[in-house]
Amino acid sequence: MFFADVAGFTTISENLEPSKLSELLNKYLSPMTEIIMKRDGYVDKYEGDLIMAEWGVPYPMKEHAVQACYSALEQQEKLKEIRPLLREEFGYEINVRMGINSGVVTAGNMGSKNRFQYTVMGDAVNLAARLEPANKDYGTSIIIGETTKSHLNDDFVVRLLDMIVVKGKTKPINIYELVALRSNVSDGRMRVLKLYEEALRLHWARRWEDALKKLEEALAVDNSDCPCLTLKERILYYTQNPPSTGWMGEYVRENKD
Repeated sequence: MFFADVAGFTTISENLEPSKLSELLNKYLSPMTEIIMKRDGYVDKYEGDLIMAEWGVPYPMKEHAVQACYSALEQQEKLKEIRPLLREEFGYEINVRMGINSGVVTAGNMGSKNRFQYTVMGDAVNLAARLEPANKDYGTSIIIGETTKSHLNDDFVVRLLDMIVVKGKTKPINIYELVALRSNVSDGRMRVLKLYEEALRLHWARRWEDALKKLEEALAVDNSDCPCLTLKERILYYTQNPPSTGWMGEYVRENKD
């Protein structure tokens, strides 16, 4: 399951004329849809700027997670190409957050006896929908669930991002940033990702100072890495306000959006 949403779209929709907004959406959604379909995805629905798509329905697909992740990365690359054109024409920077999760779903024609559509339902779908807005907390573009990550091959670089409890759930889950294809990631970038994961695990063990040292090493390589900056801020807060004795490292996300 794949969800994509334009960051700050409410502001954009409030300030553009309806005809211009429709034109902007068409110029954004068309190339994204083309990429999804070329990767054998099924576009479930559009809701304004939101895209919901699936792989592996209505027919089984062996590499559903791989194709979904290729599609997400290719969409982000296409956005780099069209973003300057959209900014020039419409006056807004278009950035898109994406969430991907894999799992068993209920699929079929759903709705009323007069009107229905083919769609999917279930916990795995709900989690994918929760992962997309979680990008806000880390400054990332694509977050994937653990099941999706387990299906990927070495072509992909992923970062263990956090252990979170999403709204409406009590059990923590590991989430991952889908960074890029391995062929596009420099040695310096790989070092930042490694140091971040080490810092994350140290912070889970309440070793605040050791975790901060790892983050400083990472930020010396890339001082704009948003997950590093986010984790550093969290740890600095914990040094003054330690979590409860029952804390196991989880970050509780209070909002759905």
